[in-house]
Amino acid sequence: MTDLIRAYFDPNKHAIEISVDRIVSDDKVDEGYLDKMKTDVPDPTEMRAIVVIRHPTEKMYSVLDGHHRLRIHRDTGCETIRAAVIDDYIGLGFYLTKVGAFQPTPAFTKYIRVPLKRWIGQMERFLKDPRGELRKQPKVPEGETCEPPEDHPPVEE
Repeated sequence: MTDLIRAYFDPNKHAIEISVDRIVSDDKVDEGYLDKMKTDVPDPTEMRAIVVIRHPTEKMYSVLDGHHRLRIHRDTGCETIRAAVIDDYIGLGFYLTKVGAFQPTPAFTKYIRVPLKRWIGQMERFLKDPRGELRKQPKVPEGETCEPPEDHPPVEE
């Protein structure tokens, strides 16, 4: 087990195999993003480890980060998933993640998290190669945009 910061920023380093049957999560996922993830990484076992909080007394876990990855594992019939486990001594974190308190809405994921992750990746590449000699400008995948469609503005929460 590890702490939240280490688990969130480097889950693969702290991951263990956990049965998907022992993990609870809410169902708030963006179906379009789910399809994109399945296309980008066809083998679910090659995906980044998820982050879970362990129940204080039961051998159950609740997803903090990785709802889409867990869903893909379940949809493809995987029995286990790699997960970084955060200990929860009083049960509050487990309960809050179980009911989806920390899970962003699909609109937040689409319009904030995905573009932010793309920007962070671009900044990391820039810092490694500030002159641009080793990198090519990443292209936004076809049909994907950082801007909300004109007929569907982002939902304010």
